[in-house]
Amino acid sequence: MSERNLIDIKEVARMLGGMHPEHVRGRLLKRPDFPRPFRISGRVMLDRDEISEWIEMQRQPIDGRTTQKLRNAPSKTA
Repeated sequence: MSERNLIDIKEVARMLGGMHPEHVRGRLLKRPDFPRPFRISGRVMLDRDEISEWIEMQRQPIDGRTTQKLRNAPSKTA
């Protein structure tokens, strides 16, 4: 059985740049694309790797290009 790296809502909030834990609980957990939480001994827990993947999928550069396009674009070094 593989070991999971579990984190609580406060750690998720920190991973999201210091967002308030109530915002995570009240809004993000309700999003259909957000990783599903689960309870262990009454605590709401999430998988750190799933949260990291979700954050990576949400990333958008300021100029509107997706990160996937940026990764596949040839570098412009001379």
